[in-house]
Amino acid sequence: MDLAAVTIPGSVLEGTRYVAAAARDVTIRDDTLARIAGLIDARLAAGIDDVDVAFGSAGTLARDVNMIMFETACNFCFWGERPEGAWKVEVGDTVVGGWYGLAACFNSAARGGMPVWDAEWMSRLTVERAHRLFTGIGAPIPLIEQRVNNIVEAANFLLRKYHGQALDLLTTADFSAPEIVATMVRELPSFRDGSWYRGRWVWILKRAQIFPSDLGQLTARYPEFRIANRDQLTAFADYRLPQVLRHLGALDYSSSLSAVVDGRMILPAGSAPEMEIRACTIETCERLKRHLGGRTSADIDLGLWLMGQDMRKDPGLLPHHRAPGQWY
Repeated sequence: MDLAAVTIPGSVLEGTRYVAAAARDVTIRDDTLARIAGLIDARLAAGIDDVDVAFGSAGTLARDVNMIMFETACNFCFWGERPEGAWKVEVGDTVVGGWYGLAACFNSAARGGMPVWDAEWMSRLTVERAHRLFTGIGAPIPLIEQRVNNIVEAANFLLRKYHGQALDLLTTADFSAPEIVATMVRELPSFRDGSWYRGRWVWILKRAQIFPSDLGQLTARYPEFRIANRDQLTAFADYRLPQVLRHLGALDYSSSLSAVVDGRMILPAGSAPEMEIRACTIETCERLKRHLGGRTSADIDLGLWLMGQDMRKDPGLLPHHRAPGQWY
């Protein structure tokens, strides 16, 4: 894989289209997409409430950009083997998990004086400190050692190349989402999300793309701040999007893959069926754009993700696939 040649969206879409065309265990149902597009449009039109945009503030733009980078470095895999005992966080009278819980932890830590925006401090993060940062209820946050490693890697990168300031990284990348993604992929191994599929390397780059997408939310707090070209990002292939797309009929799984997913068995990361699920998710979102004039892949991703949140207590919701690791 040639890191210098990574471009967005080209490097992702070339690979995911290759996978979708060759897939043996996952099929995209184009005949369902017009109907599903209407559901996505309606969900986006309904809006999102405050808990859905739980970006806390460390007080300044520079601190907030750093904090979002460190959040993104450890934004993966929150599910547990026993859902009733999964890691969750108390926020006032509400209990939240997943990304909501992660964002709540960073926000609470920043308000409480823990400098989770400071690259020097985060470069010395230990598992013991991380347990305090991610204090919750139920089970401990999964994969805590990997989260610490990723945060330390990102902090040391900022210190080495950008005086500890992610805002300087954005300046070098001309505040352009595709350039920010390419920089993250070139410089940080923990953001190189991809795998080999039938003789070809295929990029997914979920967290690398989420970083500039999430940064774009800061415009609401800092009107002069802009991340350009976010419309060039692809969908962010995770657990929930393919779960929702399969539930709505856009993705069909083979009988063997259905048995693994519905049986809640582990699907090895980087395996052919796992790559087919993620690649076909991205390709489906690209095809949905044909039915959603003006909506970006990130918009469609958000709509599907919100629908997934709405459905979580639906007993008829099909299970998501399980591939533990840092790429989700």
